[in-house]
Amino acid sequence: MQRVQLEGTPRQMGEAFGEGFRREVAELYALRRDNALAQARQYGGRTVAEGDLLGLAARCMPVCLAFDAEGHEELLGIAHGAGLGPEQVMALNGLTDLRDVLAWGGDPEQMDGCTAFVVQGDRTEDGAVRIGQTWDLGTANRPFVVSVHRRPREGPETWTVTTAGALSLMGISETGVAIGTTNLRTRDARVGVPYLQLIHRALRCEDAREAVLCIAGAPRAGAHSFVVADRSGAGVVLECTATLAHERWVRTGFDVQTNHCQHPPHRALEAATPVASSRARLSRMRSLLAAPGILDDARLISCLADREGGGLSINRDDVDGISTNAAFVAAPCDGSLRACAGAPDAGPWASLGPGRPAQARRRGAR
Repeated sequence: MQRVQLEGTPRQMGEAFGEGFRREVAELYALRRDNALAQARQYGGRTVAEGDLLGLAARCMPVCLAFDAEGHEELLGIAHGAGLGPEQVMALNGLTDLRDVLAWGGDPEQMDGCTAFVVQGDRTEDGAVRIGQTWDLGTANRPFVVSVHRRPREGPETWTVTTAGALSLMGISETGVAIGTTNLRTRDARVGVPYLQLIHRALRCEDAREAVLCIAGAPRAGAHSFVVADRSGAGVVLECTATLAHERWVRTGFDVQTNHCQHPPHRALEAATPVASSRARLSRMRSLLAAPGILDDARLISCLADREGGGLSINRDDVDGISTNAAFVAAPCDGSLRACAGAPDAGPWASLGPGRPAQARRRGAR
């Protein structure tokens, strides 16, 4: 996995990121633009053009600015460095939310997938909470996966796994907040803050409770779930539609989230019947985590690498154009993050993260 280090103000970090990956950002934007337009035709029966996507992205930008000026400034820096328009980089970052606004629903068997978990200390080798996930999307995204270490002039350092030209996707901060995500699909998608901006902002929070309040109170563009933990040992699954949010705090044992809603009021808003893959992966991960024995990092990685079920498996390799493009396991109590680009059983896994979490260098910064 290629590693990137960014330093300075949000604008400086964004410009360095965009300039260093100018070709990759342009290629990834084109892939994601085509994906969004194709889904509008295939799923929503609507013929839309690039201008419709960029117009939608432009309408999201003032909402994102009001929600998180620092994250928005970094996004503008990425656009400038990459030589693209801000709306193009917004569309790149907000693919799964914006394509749902353009056309929700469709063939449920073709939806992208991720499998995430929170495991509490009563089930882990060292008695500390863990979160982890696979990140599944179109196979063409795989070459663009990078790890980014941000050292902002103000606020906590962060270590994330994301894609070229994108804000935070999954990762950990120096103050011990760790977060991952899975995509959901609901009919209340709207103009709002896409999920990467939510995660980027949440990583500047002091603890899991603040991160949950930050995301739950945001004007979200679409539906996602978030697995969050912190150095105190708190762990939670936050399941969100664009307009509703539900917390599942994990105090013992474990919880698992895939790509369909589990909270009953949210199910009524789902844009499609939950995919077979999502249900199969939920059942399989629950079974793996419930098996006798202590869960150390090696075993958690093996759960993410599991291929039982063929095309419905947790770890997928170009199944109907979808692959596991990255995976991670984070232990916020000791500040560790282990991650890989590509299939979890192909490796290599890299050790990222700050080590023992510390207080943010400038506590007042957000």
